[in-house]
Amino acid sequence: MTETDFKRLSDSFFSHYWRWEVLPEEPYASSCLEECRRRLPHIAEDSWPERFELGGVYVAGRPAEPLTPIRPPVRLEYYEPKVALSEVPCAYPRFSPDWVLQQDADIGIIFKPPGLPTVAPRDQQLYCLARYLEGHFGRKVHLPSRLDTAVRGLLLVSFSERANRWFQRAFDRKLVRKTYACEVSGHLAGPQREVRRPIGRDPRHPVLRRVVEVGGDDAITLLWPLAHYEVRGSARTLVQACPITGRTHQIRLHCQSEGYPIVGDPLYGGVDAPELRLVSAGLAFRHPYNSSDIAFELPLALMPAWLQDSPWQARPVLAPSLWR
Repeated sequence: MTETDFKRLSDSFFSHYWRWEVLPEEPYASSCLEECRRRLPHIAEDSWPERFELGGVYVAGRPAEPLTPIRPPVRLEYYEPKVALSEVPCAYPRFSPDWVLQQDADIGIIFKPPGLPTVAPRDQQLYCLARYLEGHFGRKVHLPSRLDTAVRGLLLVSFSERANRWFQRAFDRKLVRKTYACEVSGHLAGPQREVRRPIGRDPRHPVLRRVVEVGGDDAITLLWPLAHYEVRGSARTLVQACPITGRTHQIRLHCQSEGYPIVGDPLYGGVDAPELRLVSAGLAFRHPYNSSDIAFELPLALMPAWLQDSPWQARPVLAPSLWR
């Protein structure tokens, strides 16, 4: 990706960010609101109450209110919304009770739509799955794993600290099996391949990751090609991806590193598409308290059209030995 391409991508997908170290020997305002107005005069003054309500202003790393005092030395940060302020309420999916697919007193299996953050990002605190679920259930929910904002599909939640700790250990011990469906560019050869490439941070932006030769975190993904076809003359492969580890952007990076980027992935070389063609389609685990085995598949009605019309439903069941 060239620097010009990256700048265009950054302007489109990432929040603009300002950070200042407010020092006692320099001029400063007494309140956070007045300091923001002073530091960012190009932003309309009457828009700041809405910006504070959205939640992109931080003092000493904590969300700030308009009257939060400025007591130097202190760090002040502001994250501009990724979309125009007037468009924010329409930019994110609104909650539907139909997203709750299965639940008991301890755990729930939830559908996350594409375009909705799992937890609150830095530029806004109002529109995310965690906040929606806590409003719906009227209690704290825990997310032992997450999905990228662009990814749709199944997500596991727990309703107690005890269950959350149990699932965190289960994920660490690779006892929770996650299955993803994705469409990649090119004809990925089968029958199976294992990708072992460490993943580290990309210095160009804190959201991005990259495959690294030295350092980084160990990352393992199993890929099963299910079908080869063409879309408007372009070769495609439907792939079942099973992450053995759980690194940020792992499947996206491992597909790219093999030379088969996921369709609709602007961050890692995917061809243009209306949606990232990566779906969290299956979860399998043992219930933390009653020892029952749970295997859950994403209902057909919640799959995107490109997957509903694919051979996904007829794929072979994976033998446990393939999971290690």
